Amino acid sequence: MARDRVLVTGVSGFIAKHVVLELLREDFDVRGTVRANSRAEEVRAVVRAHGGDAVRCEFVEADLGSQDGWSHAAEGCRYLLHTASPFPLVQPRRPEQLVELASRGTERVLRAASRAGVERAVVTSSVAAVFYGHPRDRMRAFDESDFTNLASRSVSPYARSKTVAERTAWDVARETGLSLSTINPGLVLGPVLDSRLGTSAQLIASMMKGRIPLLPDVAIPSVDVRDVARAHVRAMLALEAGRRFLLAAPDTPSFLQLSAFLAEAFPDRRRRLPKHRLPSALIRLGALVSPGAAMLADDLGRSKRVDTSPARDVLGIDFRSAREAVVALGESLIRYRCV
Repeated sequence: MARDRVLVTGVSGFIAKHVVLELLREDFDVRGTVRANSRAEEVRAVVRAHGGDAVRCEFVEADLGSQDGWSHAAEGCRYLLHTASPFPLVQPRRPEQLVELASRGTERVLRAASRAGVERAVVTSSVAAVFYGHPRDRMRAFDESDFTNLASRSVSPYARSKTVAERTAWDVARETGLSLSTINPGLVLGPVLDSRLGTSAQLIASMMKGRIPLLPDVAIPSVDVRDVARAHVRAMLALEAGRRFLLAAPDTPSFLQLSAFLAEAFPDRRRRLPKHRLPSALIRLGALVSPGAAMLADDLGRSKRVDTSPARDVLGIDFRSAREAVVALGESLIRYRCV
């Protein structure tokens, strides 16, 4: 009996590699998109190293910035997991480029999936499409009904791109009738699977190398990448679609607390890890000219609560703690000699 095939876009990404392993464990075949075919062997190596069957993975070349390749990529796939999206460590000066790439790329992928008869799509969004531009005195937890307010000046180019791309996904789904859910994770921590680091892993690696002496007074909800991967596959198979699933660990430590968790777990690196807070006044001053600082300024001194009950009740996700996730990330960075 033939296995169902799942199209995973941006298959060489941090989240996507975990998604591929989860799909293989659940007995699906995988077709992954890469911007260059040279990245395909990187994914095969990860699959083999972590006990997966690389023979059940195939790869096609497709780029979010081009129409080419997407119809071929979606052909013969029952499901789509759209994880590909730009996530810059430094916020660009021309945000419209990032927004256009994310939104138009999402539209291209979903329309190709609809034409190919894909049964359900799951799009990787972010809490960045949920959190920003809301009143600071807000008391209730953020839930799936909340979207980032694009009229606010505090919305960074990245948050804008994720919000516009997700709204585009829902528009396309309504127009085409494609069954859709989105996954909206917090800061994604947890183990890397090779030495190629995503943005969140780069941040923790820089802390462990002693390159970040001070940390802002910020506590962003985070989540383990293994929980994110499991949520993608379960949302793909869930009886209930049309949902946004916000993902976050039960605890929301500050960046300084994450650093303390790493210092406790890796005492030989304690001296390099940041122990002091960056003055908030400097961040607020920088927010006048820097989109990245503006995003941080919106989070200063706040602990945003997230309603993860849909992920727990519908998808059955039992979230790992932020401490477990960041320590697992630290262990993997040491294993792959990234720090």
